[in-house]
Amino acid sequence: MESTQLVAKRRETINKGSTRALRRSGRIPAILYGDGVLRAVSIDAKEWAHSFQYASGNKVIGLKLDNDEYKVLVKDTQRDILSGGVMHIDFYAIRAGKKLSTVVPIHLEGTPKGIIEGGILEQKIEEIEVVCLPEDIPDFFAIDVSQLEVGDSLHVSDIPTPREVEIRTDVHLTVVVITHAKAVEEPVSEIEEEVVEEIAIGDGSEEGAE
Repeated sequence: MESTQLVAKRRETINKGSTRALRRSGRIPAILYGDGVLRAVSIDAKEWAHSFQYASGNKVIGLKLDNDEYKVLVKDTQRDILSGGVMHIDFYAIRAGKKLSTVVPIHLEGTPKGIIEGGILEQKIEEIEVVCLPEDIPDFFAIDVSQLEVGDSLHVSDIPTPREVEIRTDVHLTVVVITHAKAVEEPVSEIEEEVVEEIAIGDGSEEGAE
């Protein structure tokens, strides 16, 4: 698991006014907690956007605060619903040599045979929960789906995992399945509906005349 460095500063004042001022100055308010630490901090917004904005929950980040250094995971990121900008981040401090629970994304590799035959690929789950040491957290789990035909599926139990990583997600859950393409019914055009309606009206008028 790759670890990268991020510098944080303490937040001495915590209220709405100071938080807004902090964001206007180009910093993101954050909280650092876990492993016996609880600190209100802030980080540089440009530094985050440049190197860490796509950091997933299983990416170990080195966080430097004053003279202390922590290994952290991003537990939560709050974004503005309009601009999409990061409003707040939760950093969870972890300890080397101590196992933790986290989620790891699943990447599908290859083009299934069933897709070539006209089937549809459905990915049921995109990540699984694991327990392991921080240094053993995988960046992702790769699954080869190239041999899957229509009707085939793969489950959590089929994911190749290192011996030092324990899967907590139900191993019977389906990860991916190749299904038959559903036939699309052609909608009846308005012109056809009008013709049918005119015929029906015409038949009715003839019966009345008799």
